[in-house]
Amino acid sequence: MTTTLRRSGARTRTLAGLLGGLALAASLTACGGDDGGDDVASDPSASSTPSSTPSTDPAQTPSSTTTPEPDTGSSSRGPIEVTGSAGVKDATLMTATDAGGEASSMAFAVDTDQARADFASQLEGTLGDEVSQEAAQQQAAAPGTTPYAAIVGVGCEPPTSVAVDAGEAGFQVTAELPKSNMQCFAAMTFVVVFSVPDA
Repeated sequence: MTTTLRRSGARTRTLAGLLGGLALAASLTACGGDDGGDDVASDPSASSTPSSTPSTDPAQTPSSTTTPEPDTGSSSRGPIEVTGSAGVKDATLMTATDAGGEASSMAFAVDTDQARADFASQLEGTLGDEVSQEAAQQQAAAPGTTPYAAIVGVGCEPPTSVAVDAGEAGFQVTAELPKSNMQCFAAMTFVVVFSVPDA
């Protein structure tokens, strides 16, 4: 009886040791084993690599359908191509946002302080003053010429060129506008300033 108990106990300890070793091996495998966590690295939810899913933040998503709102009152100036029968070779295109005015094909002489003030009075913001300064500078740079100004357009896109023609009533300015259906939040005013030699 004593021998049977010993054998039975020996078998029980051997079996218990084997089961304990298997349990330990299973728990080490579940925790990633001895190599530091291969299972963690292969788990996509635990990966430290940034997600390749596109951002849904509207601030980071570019929009191709909305035209940015221009700064109110912003202005610019630069040369513009000139054609036409008047023989004008150079002209300056001046642009401002929300400057008002109405487009007209008629150019107005802006050769005196009063004439410049009259022309500027139809424009809002600083564009009127800037046009007056440009006209005065052109007159000072080329004595024997008369500066003229015309509002050639009010819209979203600037003219690509202007034609200055001499007519019975004076100089007429026709703007070549780009073909576009673009819509803008605030209209821009386009003024052309040019000088013509005195007769």
